[in-house]
Amino acid sequence: MTSEAKQIERHRTAGGAVVLGVVAVLSLIAVGIARHPASIQGTGRGLLLADIGLLLAYGVAGICVWYQRRADVSIALRAGTFAGLALGTVQVANHAIESFMPNRPFALVIGPILLMLALFGSAGSAAWERTRSFTLAVIAGVWCALVAMLNLMCFAFSFNLAFEPRVELQLHEAFAASGMNDPGALVVENSLEAASEGLVRMPAFAMFLSLAGALANAWISRRSRTSVLAAASITPLMLVAGVAALSYANSLERSARPPFVMAGVLLASIAFSFGHPIWSALRRTAPQ
Repeated sequence: MTSEAKQIERHRTAGGAVVLGVVAVLSLIAVGIARHPASIQGTGRGLLLADIGLLLAYGVAGICVWYQRRADVSIALRAGTFAGLALGTVQVANHAIESFMPNRPFALVIGPILLMLALFGSAGSAAWERTRSFTLAVIAGVWCALVAMLNLMCFAFSFNLAFEPRVELQLHEAFAASGMNDPGALVVENSLEAASEGLVRMPAFAMFLSLAGALANAWISRRSRTSVLAAASITPLMLVAGVAALSYANSLERSARPPFVMAGVLLASIAFSFGHPIWSALRRTAPQ
């Protein structure tokens, strides 16, 4: 089997895995609703329909990947798959830690977010470097988000079913204010709401950050080694400033946080967008 044929076979496997992931998530949602029918009353029904529509869109993406044959698209999908599996693993671990450790240190709160920014940017940068296509760079980032989100949702819905009393305890205040009679129904409705937000936001973040990573790589690749070293010295400072802004925002009242959160995320995003391009450029221009 040729190298190109192997790549096509790999992304066919990835496409099939995404379709199976969609089926698994829909099945887990159905089990939760069957156990707590009150979860789809009122706003729950709209959340359910939104989740079904978004998951079907994910499934269509998986089917499209299964049938495509272009070698350059396969390269982009490979970058997105590796980044997505890494991100999904981190998100699953983060969800588990959050469930058993509600009052986490700031490092455990911000760490997974920063890694998400880095992986989206790296997926776009790596795809652009191998294909010289900004479109394929964005595809790599979005595919990364799809793979990671389905991994997270499979775990989260399974966790809620297996440890429902624990999740109900964590939502006891929200349940008291909800007016519901079944705490399990609130758990399912809360999961549906979180899923609908994640299914939209993750690919949206991925589009922006993967394009940023590709643009950073395109800019860095035309610069001298001295310029790359200068960028490498500035980027960590931007990251530190971004983390400091996010840490300061965490100490403020919620209403005062947005400006510092936006500044911190922007600085961290720019820093991580240049991470893979700088590493790649330094590797290429290293003295022999």
